Amino acid sequence: MTDRNPLTGLPGNLSIQTILEDTVIRGGGIAAYVDIVDFKPFNDYYGFALGDSVIRRLGQILEESIPDFFAGHIGGDDFVCVGKGISFTTGIENARQRFRSIVPGFYTVRDRELGGIETFDREGSYRFLPMLDIAVVFTDPAEKGVTVESLARKAGRTKKLLKGEQIAEPVFPVLKQALESGYRVENTKALVEACGVLREEGAVAILAGILKGQYSWSLRKSAALALGYIGNTRCTELLLEALSDSNPHVRTRSVEGLVISMGRESGPLIVPMLNDESTWVRRAALRGIGYAGWHDGLSFLRVGATGNAPGAGINTSRERKAALDGISMLAPEGEAGFLVGLCDTAGYFPARGAFEALCSVGTDAAAREVIGRNGLIPGVLNLTGMSDSNLRKLEIIAIKSLGKDDMAITAALRFLEGFSLDFSQSTVSELRNCLGSFSGDRFRRLVILLDSRGLAADRSCIARVANRIDSGQQIGTSALSAFLGWVARRGGVSPGSLLMSFLRGDRRAVAASAALAVRSLAMRDLTQMKNGETVS
Repeated sequence: MTDRNPLTGLPGNLSIQTILEDTVIRGGGIAAYVDIVDFKPFNDYYGFALGDSVIRRLGQILEESIPDFFAGHIGGDDFVCVGKGISFTTGIENARQRFRSIVPGFYTVRDRELGGIETFDREGSYRFLPMLDIAVVFTDPAEKGVTVESLARKAGRTKKLLKGEQIAEPVFPVLKQALESGYRVENTKALVEACGVLREEGAVAILAGILKGQYSWSLRKSAALALGYIGNTRCTELLLEALSDSNPHVRTRSVEGLVISMGRESGPLIVPMLNDESTWVRRAALRGIGYAGWHDGLSFLRVGATGNAPGAGINTSRERKAALDGISMLAPEGEAGFLVGLCDTAGYFPARGAFEALCSVGTDAAAREVIGRNGLIPGVLNLTGMSDSNLRKLEIIAIKSLGKDDMAITAALRFLEGFSLDFSQSTVSELRNCLGSFSGDRFRRLVILLDSRGLAADRSCIARVANRIDSGQQIGTSALSAFLGWVARRGGVSPGSLLMSFLRGDRRAVAASAALAVRSLAMRDLTQMKNGETVS
């Protein structure tokens, strides 16, 4: 069977891999991976027929530009060319220039004037995409084991650069250079913690040198935290050793690092640190038991929540709060009674911490405490184990919270997102009213909440949002796109209601989302008409 790509007629994958082995790996030749930047959005926008024409034309250009060398077609918009010398690399560059010169012919007059297209990208965001270009990567002469896959990875990096995106390069070589150069400590700390965030195993030896070397405690504690994020066996060994470090801040970070890297298994290992001379270390261990999810450590947390911190000038309230934080993370329903007892104990401190821990645990005990305080929905409220009657009372409090400050609104939305019962009609009405005041991410979350409950928009929803647009209020483009997506999915309004403020608006992204919504609404109406149903 002939190994030819059916679209371009160029040699396919088997031929490509063979020539890579013969000409590049063993023969000292050069391979070039060629593909089109942002081809998929173009293909979706103009259709497969025109997209195939672009691919065929690129194949022809490559074949004509390097007539004495190999041009192969992997599939889609990806090609591999193989050759030698300056005439090959010059030919590839000429192909790129020729492609650029003919590309405008594939666009409409309007899009040529714009210099590209406005459409939805792979993430569903509406944005401007410039005219098609090709990304080209050549093999490194010293590169061994060249494959189509390795070339594709390099091509992906090149395309990111062409689109102005950031390329992830390893941090630890820069950290090594910084340590050798006596770089400023604050900047070196940033490099150390960057290695941890990116989980660079290549940094472990360097971090071990910092932790055991004659470096400042500030740098050593950052190294401990970074080792926790990387979290392999060697990191665990280093962190266990660092529990004996002379500096309490390093010991604190070592406790935290062990919890991050080992999870539940770190619980028994950090318990001895509850007797450390430093309150910072003891607090880290108390919180760590909870963050690790080590339920066998609950007895230590109860002691911590009621005991008195040792040492002169130590803040007992903060250590108790750390223990309560640990209980909050474990959130065992069986601890509700213990926490209610703390809340009811006159003079107990920190009283607020006990209440917050109870809210994290949940049950009807927490519901009664929140209802009894007649305030707002707390920032964290576990709805587990609450009766329907108490949930209904909390629903009323949540609706009242929607009219308060930002923190109260966020907590109320979180409560309603986890609410297990059907919303009351008054709740639905109030949520729709909030479309007239919320903006940005809060507006988007509100729309998603309505959508997730299967609730449709009505004329009042369209009117509220339209009035805000017409008066120049800033709701946010992505928020408006989410709103129109909800309208498209759930219906409830007519296509014509989107005409004035949405389809004819100044923002193209909003108009494009409105256009898709109009299509969905009209299809729904036409289907109903076909079935003899009445369209409102």
